[in-house]
Amino acid sequence: MPSKPFIFFDIGHTLVTGAAQSPRRLLGEALRLDEKQTKRVGKLLMTLPCTDPETLSDAIGRILPDHDRKRILRSVREIWEDQILCVREIEPATELIRTLKDHGCSVGLISNIWHPFLEGFRQTCSEVFRLSDFSLFSYRFGKKKPDPSVYETARRAAQEAGADSCWMVGDSYELDIAPARKAGMKGLWILCRPERERELLVEILNGRTPRPEGCVPSLGEVLRFFEKEGMI
Repeated sequence: MPSKPFIFFDIGHTLVTGAAQSPRRLLGEALRLDEKQTKRVGKLLMTLPCTDPETLSDAIGRILPDHDRKRILRSVREIWEDQILCVREIEPATELIRTLKDHGCSVGLISNIWHPFLEGFRQTCSEVFRLSDFSLFSYRFGKKKPDPSVYETARRAAQEAGADSCWMVGDSYELDIAPARKAGMKGLWILCRPERERELLVEILNGRTPRPEGCVPSLGEVLRFFEKEGMI
């Protein structure tokens, strides 16, 4: 009997929603950073293995020596708490993961994420967190998607598990689908915000950008897609 697929999921905008703005934008506004500083802080947020706001604030202070340390700490603490509380499940995330597991699939999580949002996800989607066979979180791994090593690590995990196929499910073509396919995985694109992807969609339709193996409008269609593919 053939083995079941190993299916990896992005977290933000795929399984859950969060704040209207990204953490780097929130912190950039709070500290009145320019674009270069905002990007630098954003990379730090997502790649520093930090589990408390004090340690993170110290690290930010070192790359922003002209900014007041107390103001940095105050802003980080406020955004940190908000990030834990803002996480909301996108239905039917928990039911989907549970069903895939019940059908013998392996499930993994791959996300550009920092500790407070992961904590909010763990609290909001505790069953998804518990059922996952693999996880790669950027702030622990030290690199962000679309770094090739992220997906190469996931693909190796799927191979070691004996999976007959390996899929990445996510809302971002650039961060989820394209790099996963380059690593030898298949991609299921959740095109939940098509108005933001008009240029990319034209590129795909005109054959200038590779088509993903699958595309669905919402998380609620993922199970049906895999059923039609005969994988569950």
